[in-house]
Amino acid sequence: MAKEWIENIATEIKQKNREAAEEFGRQQHQADVIGVQGRVFFADMVRSLEDNFTQIRRQLQGDPTSAEIAILTTGSTQVRLTRTRFPWFDAHITHEDGKITLEYQKDRGIVADPTLVDKKTLVFDFRISSEDKIWVEDAFGDIARKYETPDDLAQRITEILFAA
Repeated sequence: MAKEWIENIATEIKQKNREAAEEFGRQQHQADVIGVQGRVFFADMVRSLEDNFTQIRRQLQGDPTSAEIAILTTGSTQVRLTRTRFPWFDAHITHEDGKITLEYQKDRGIVADPTLVDKKTLVFDFRISSEDKIWVEDAFGDIARKYETPDDLAQRITEILFAA
């Protein structure tokens, strides 16, 4: 039989630390869900970007502003997007640590000296609902914009890269 003072310590630990332990369990569960579903979200977003670029290429076919868009996937967590003209851009998208990061340079016309063009970085954080549904939100700006599907985020990235 346990000593009474040990029982008292155990009871105190249970009472004072239950909330922290439950919160820790929720955070671990959310991290696991984001880890699994986040990889799928990222892969689907890359496929959607490829579809967007294919459609843009078709719309510009035969036009002087037409140019190839190279998509290079390096592993399951990184993709590089490049276009050499009208507009040119060099973008890197990574998925890690519960976020998707877009790092890019772009300008009108043809490829410029990269040292003369500012590099921009945008971060999109994964969020999770109580029903384990994930989405991403802007981690920048005053009001976070929500992207519920990979297609939504792919559209936003396409708009960023091609907007004047």
